[in-house]
Amino acid sequence: MSQLEAQTPVDVRAKRKGAVRPMTAADVPAVARLFLQIFRETDKPAGPDLEDYLRALTLGSPSYGEVAGTNVYEQQDGRIRSALLAVPMRFVVCGNVVPGRLLGVFMTNAEAAGAAQLILALRPKRADFSFCDSASPTSCSHLLAIGGKPITVQNLEWSRSFRPLGALAQRLVERLLRRRDPGLAALARPVDALLRRRLAGKDAADPAGPKVTEMSVLAFLEHAPRLVAHFAVRPLWSEDELSWLVSLAAQNTTLGAFTIRAVEDRTGAIIGCFVYYAAPGRTAHVLNILSLPGQETAVLDAMFRDLDRAGHVEARGRAQPALMAGLALQRWLVFRHKAFVMVLTRLPEVSDAVARGDVYVGGLAGEDWSRLMSDFY
Repeated sequence: MSQLEAQTPVDVRAKRKGAVRPMTAADVPAVARLFLQIFRETDKPAGPDLEDYLRALTLGSPSYGEVAGTNVYEQQDGRIRSALLAVPMRFVVCGNVVPGRLLGVFMTNAEAAGAAQLILALRPKRADFSFCDSASPTSCSHLLAIGGKPITVQNLEWSRSFRPLGALAQRLVERLLRRRDPGLAALARPVDALLRRRLAGKDAADPAGPKVTEMSVLAFLEHAPRLVAHFAVRPLWSEDELSWLVSLAAQNTTLGAFTIRAVEDRTGAIIGCFVYYAAPGRTAHVLNILSLPGQETAVLDAMFRDLDRAGHVEARGRAQPALMAGLALQRWLVFRHKAFVMVLTRLPEVSDAVARGDVYVGGLAGEDWSRLMSDFY
């Protein structure tokens, strides 16, 4: 359940009981308008772009089913006052395929009863797997109350600066103006150039080390499941489901150009890959860093050198237990809290995997690619 979570006041006398039910295609206009009202502070019908995106996001997954899909809270008068968006995703749990779902945007402008019923409907009752990677403190508390388990390390976002002053300027622009503008970062280039000359050579690549190459979507669909196969709990990433996720993620052009790169060893074998939004002169938003076990540091080093050469002022991505050793070796890298990552399940194998950090979620198996997080203003 996303940090995109809010309530608007309502007259207590207007409260009416309702019920939680699966979202249908007929609900899309109402849910889209609710989204705009709460998160974009405008009360008007949504345009076709937002409606089409919501329809694809909530109803278009190859794994779609009502049980694992989005729920809405409908009052007796027929109005939808709350919604909890969900994206079905199949997962592998210790060799067994189980239905999973990504819990996303949680929005309500109704009485607390509607929000409470949506939360209570998440209580795990079957052999399934629900998770979110963008929960607010309030959502985190709610999920803990119904048995949710945190993946604490992934609450953090790492930020690796290549041009520190330019990165700071970009953050100021985003925070103050809610837009991405390379102009202010450009003013910082002379100072950043001086800093980089003084530290020249510290990030020099080993000519015989791993190299970064372009990776097609088809190659990514082939290799991605192999590169996460060592995790006890991981997305199944069948060709149809992963292709669908990639197609949606590629629509989020506000963050940059959706890009996939492979990392090859000296023999040309693929030891890892990374998925990100390329925006030279701005921030590279990294969705996924996939690696064979034991190759994480080499993949990270190759990735950061490539993003630096491309001209990004910084790179940002989610922390994961398997990446922490390699991330700790980087210069100009800091961590900060991003959002809470939570898992809901009654499967003991998942609980054990969460405890030892043997779970792969995030990026394409998460919500950071969603346009609802950064678009439709």
